[in-house]
Amino acid sequence: VLNGRRLSFDLKPVSDSTVGEITSVQSCIATYAENLLKMALAFSPDTLDATESSFIEFLDEASRLRSLPLQKIDFTSREALCIFVNLYHCLLQHSLLIAVDGLPDKRSATQFKRRSCYEIGDDVFSLSELESLVIRGKTRRSSRISLPFVAPPKKSMAYIIYALDVTDYRINFVLNNGDTHYPTQVPVLTEQTMDDQIDAACQNFLLNQVEIDTQKSTVVLPKVCDVYKNDFGNGDVIVCLSQCLRYLDVGDQLSIAELLENGTVSVIFRSPSDQFHTHLTSFDSSYVFSP
Repeated sequence: VLNGRRLSFDLKPVSDSTVGEITSVQSCIATYAENLLKMALAFSPDTLDATESSFIEFLDEASRLRSLPLQKIDFTSREALCIFVNLYHCLLQHSLLIAVDGLPDKRSATQFKRRSCYEIGDDVFSLSELESLVIRGKTRRSSRISLPFVAPPKKSMAYIIYALDVTDYRINFVLNNGDTHYPTQVPVLTEQTMDDQIDAACQNFLLNQVEIDTQKSTVVLPKVCDVYKNDFGNGDVIVCLSQCLRYLDVGDQLSIAELLENGTVSVIFRSPSDQFHTHLTSFDSSYVFSP
């Protein structure tokens, strides 16, 4: 558990964090999660000093998660998605920054995802539990989990009570897995701009992950489209390809459209990556999705 620096009696409750006109407890939680992720993304291992005041302040703020009133969150709301995606990326960044045994690899990725945890409210959530049981809790089941994707252990299934009402296939391109097939940048989601932020993050990811070989009539899609293919038209790879299409540049869209029209396209998936980034960075807020 990475957020135990402060004892419980020494924590300022998250619900006491009033900002501007914010009045609801859930809005306070959402603002807190946004600010916590922004703090985490300001650090890099090259300049990190565990004794500097800014990092200690971050650790103290992360400790406040233990006072977060989970029962005050509407898990069917859009705002809940922002809260938990931001907390997931915050925990991932925190875990990468202090990876005392070195960055995760093929041998250690499962332990890394299952043992890197935050205490949130009255429960302890690992990276794999936040991703698979909370954020992906109501999406389609994965076809087959393989590294660097990690399923939570069976004993964690009780966390499904926190499952969000998220069935949007785009979540596959927004959740950063930490490996080098993903960009280092992650968005700090806010309810007001969430859809635009998600579209921009999808485009940023797919522009570097989709490859087209017109000579061989082949399109290469990211591994996440294979692992979670049931999120895309019940596993139909052509449906998946069509949903990725809008995020590519015009030239690639036309090339794929021609292959689809001729009925000759073959879809394959990237090999998984077993290397991880040293840290994450903040997504450029000025980047705008351009269909």
